[in-house]
Amino acid sequence: MDSQELFEEYFKLNQQHSYSLSVLSFFEEVVRSRLPQNGISVLDIGCGNYSLFEDVKDLKADISAIDFSKMAISQAPHSKIKYIEGNVISSLFFKDSFYDLIVDSHCLNCILEESDRLQVLKNIYNALKMDGLFASELMVQPIDRTVAMPYKKIKTMLEIENDLNSFGFKIQYFQAMTNYSFVNEGDGSEIKCDLLRLIASK
Repeated sequence: MDSQELFEEYFKLNQQHSYSLSVLSFFEEVVRSRLPQNGISVLDIGCGNYSLFEDVKDLKADISAIDFSKMAISQAPHSKIKYIEGNVISSLFFKDSFYDLIVDSHCLNCILEESDRLQVLKNIYNALKMDGLFASELMVQPIDRTVAMPYKKIKTMLEIENDLNSFGFKIQYFQAMTNYSFVNEGDGSEIKCDLLRLIASK
């Protein structure tokens, strides 16, 4: 099974966990090799009740996972991961220059107000160590049309690139994957948009 087939298989199974399993394949195939080998500090934002790092094996890391939902955090497994109830818009839950890696699996898509999205990017940038990595998987607008979904903000790739550049991030990896299906939260219909995987460093 090649990388694309593996990605698609993960994507079909994404209902099994609160994160999309495609993010796990992204971490294993693209992000992991870029990390230091020794103990690192990791933050998973928008983790829901189950961080993707529950399923990452042999990673020497101090891992925290944050979500705004008190219910989700109360249902999180008892593990070595520190689950924290908190809002990523607030800088209160970010430690300056502390993390080697911050991972976002569609959390930014759930932040509708532009000022709030920019605040989250600022928080992420400030919380990274120098040369630390921000890795994200996001829904993005297709090239040939515009899509919309209730409770989701779907930007273009150019808008995301400009947002990252405005805070001083250095983009290391920026790959679009086309025509992926998501469930429209408004009426349960299928919506197709592109998927962006990115890695940016401080």
